[in-house]
Amino acid sequence: MKLAAWVSVQKAWSNLSVREKSLTSWAATLLGAAVLWTWGLAPAMKIQHADPAIGAALQAQTQALQQLQVQAQALQKTPRTNALDAGRVLQSSAVQLLGSTARLSAEGQRATLTLSSASAESLAEFLNQARLNAQALPIEAHLQKIAPPQGTAPAPLWRGVVIFSLPGG
Repeated sequence: MKLAAWVSVQKAWSNLSVREKSLTSWAATLLGAAVLWTWGLAPAMKIQHADPAIGAALQAQTQALQQLQVQAQALQKTPRTNALDAGRVLQSSAVQLLGSTARLSAEGQRATLTLSSASAESLAEFLNQARLNAQALPIEAHLQKIAPPQGTAPAPLWRGVVIFSLPGG
């Protein structure tokens, strides 16, 4: 069926004069350009020109995604560590960044971090170090936001448990 339709189109095309072929080609090109403009380019340009803040936000998202891509590629190139080394790195990071507000216990391919009153900044830095240096991934977290003691900084504190999967398993 498709072949018969194609043959009839070719036959009709060959019966056209040079002038008709030229006009038909120009009409098809014009129609194609109109369709491309209407459904492809115009909506994107309308958004870009409508609100410069949207364009800036999209640019910022693009840059953030590119930074994440660079980080992911760097992580893929780092050599894998074993669970024992990862446990040691986690322990030293916990002592250095969280101090007495946390206790870490590692067993096999899992490590459990128990927090009593850690600041959000120190916890975020610890999680970043766990991912980058120890290649440990948090697989479960039960955290609770607690109010800081009276007379201290107004930043909230966190308590709870974070369970990590250590590499090598």
